[in-house]
Amino acid sequence: MCAELGAAVLGSLVNKYANMQESVGIDGEVRLFQHPFIQSSVGAFGMFMNLVLFNVLYFCFKCKSETLPDEHLLTRGNRHFNVFIFLLPGIFELIATTSLVVGLLFTYVSSLAMLRSSMIVFTALLSYFVFGHVPHWRETSGIIFVILGVVLVGLSDYEDRKESGEKDTTSIILGDGMAVVGSFLAGCQVVLEEKYLKKYDIPPLQAAGWEGLFGFIIMIPVHLIFYFIPVGYPLGVNSRGTLGDFPDGCVQVYNNWKIGVTLIIKIFTMASFNFCGLTVSKEMSSTTNKVLDSMRILPLWICSIAFFGQKFQFIQLIGFFLLMLGQALYNDIGCTSMERKCCPKRIIEEEDEHTMSMRRRISPVLEG
Repeated sequence: MCAELGAAVLGSLVNKYANMQESVGIDGEVRLFQHPFIQSSVGAFGMFMNLVLFNVLYFCFKCKSETLPDEHLLTRGNRHFNVFIFLLPGIFELIATTSLVVGLLFTYVSSLAMLRSSMIVFTALLSYFVFGHVPHWRETSGIIFVILGVVLVGLSDYEDRKESGEKDTTSIILGDGMAVVGSFLAGCQVVLEEKYLKKYDIPPLQAAGWEGLFGFIIMIPVHLIFYFIPVGYPLGVNSRGTLGDFPDGCVQVYNNWKIGVTLIIKIFTMASFNFCGLTVSKEMSSTTNKVLDSMRILPLWICSIAFFGQKFQFIQLIGFFLLMLGQALYNDIGCTSMERKCCPKRIIEEEDEHTMSMRRRISPVLEG
């Protein structure tokens, strides 16, 4: 869990840092490195490295013992399945990552992370339709607090940009909207991942690798198409003024070693983040995965204020508190123990009712 949180924080920071770097492009002009689709391709390649690691580990374990691959945590599980079940989650991951990287061009990294908390809402709704999970009153309260927190964060981002005059209203709405869209698609992704991982007992390393491979392959024609689509600022910050300029991005990476280092770090963070996230989804739930992902908010907020020029907004502090409260309620962090102390009688009644319900379900099976 700590590894997932660390990879999430570091990945978000290197994305923002890469966007702030200047380098000489293919036309000899110095400009910012703003190539979100190259960053998405690098992220997909990082996920694909999980598949490479899985096969290397499987081969090494197989050489030591015939049974070791079925016993080791990283390789055990069903290794023979239809790999194309991860095509749709891979597409969702690719679009969600791209949306968040593009959103970084319009908003602060901390605001983006806070808006990503809306992922919990989407994941909970999708879990209801896919798994039939009906939210408890505590979970419903948590969702409401998260929604309120997201709204306040969006307002604080608007107020901050309004005071500084850096961005117009359209840019703010676009950046925040991209974050919410990315959160929805990421919610779709993790719910499908949980369904397939638990249904077919697939090793998380293998699943993450196939998603990355599909995403990386899809990005090849995307780069070709976007190379010919003209757009304005800030997506068109390249030699051709188009939606994507892969050759220009490669030249900028070559001319600025800092960009290259950030992309290498991104490969490792995406590999570890997605592996850890899939493991949590398989062993626990997709909602728990997204709650852990949202814990990146505080360190990113501190870094954004300290290093990326974000101003402290009191309304954002309130939004942050509501987001944390909502996540605590939804994930039952200390809520049940507190409720036991405050209302022990009601808890006992609920437990008795749950026990009777379980007995009613089990009795026909025992009698049969």
